[in-house]
Amino acid sequence: MFLNLDTEILTVFEDHLKYERRYSPHTVTAYISDLKEFFEHYKKEMFSSDLSLVDSKIVKHWLMTLKTLGCSPVTINRKLSALRKFFKWAMTKGGIAKSPTEGIKNVKKPVRLPQFVPEGKMDELLDNMPLFQEVDEGYRDRLILELFYDTGVRETELINIKCGDVDRKNLNITVHGKGNKTRIIPISKELLEKLQPLFAGLNDYLFRTRNGKKMYAKLVYRIVKKYLETTNSVTQNSPHILRHSFATALLNNGADINAIKELLGHANLQATQIYTHTTYEQLSKIYKQAHPRA
Repeated sequence: MFLNLDTEILTVFEDHLKYERRYSPHTVTAYISDLKEFFEHYKKEMFSSDLSLVDSKIVKHWLMTLKTLGCSPVTINRKLSALRKFFKWAMTKGGIAKSPTEGIKNVKKPVRLPQFVPEGKMDELLDNMPLFQEVDEGYRDRLILELFYDTGVRETELINIKCGDVDRKNLNITVHGKGNKTRIIPISKELLEKLQPLFAGLNDYLFRTRNGKKMYAKLVYRIVKKYLETTNSVTQNSPHILRHSFATALLNNGADINAIKELLGHANLQATQIYTHTTYEQLSKIYKQAHPRA
């Protein structure tokens, strides 16, 4: 394969991400955008369209340029990840013998404790029935919040839950996560009973718009944001905050961190351990408030 920007190389790689790796549409869009950005930088700096000539120096120069422009470590690392995947794929196709990203490490990022809604505040929100009766879809909206909080699923996972994924006999939901990986999450009998009015055909989506169509990310975000803002608990009001709230609640109530890892669908324990810091912060605060010599 000849790696040249003037060919359809990016389209071929995009198909690889979509159909072979089965990445989410959001991830594919982000990676392709990052690659286009790098390619423009490469053409501008090297006056070449031959990607087989890319070396680690030009990659490092691009990363430094991004840092100078004020890009966050998270953004820079994502762009670097896009390059890694592209050149690794190019190696399998015989386009290059060695990836120019080899040996380049991720930018260190400051540890940010995840925001979460305290258990008491979540109970107040979900028990505030008049709040959800203000809109026609209030019953559905409340269950969206409750399912997020009770299961810790990601936004895309919730959107893609079908009625057939809910095992009413064994009280669990099969969730299709990142990389097309599936996991089974237990649910309570009470939550199952609340979900009953939403059930349709096995292949129908559990949560649907008022027109009966599949929910979409922006709508779910707006729903969650609207109700979380009433709690005045967090500065961010995204569905991911409910995922953080789920994990923190489990940890605070004695759940094993390895079990939480499996429930969240994390690939490694390191991603889950950040919640132990959140718990420590809470314990530290309680200690300082309660102990007479603190």
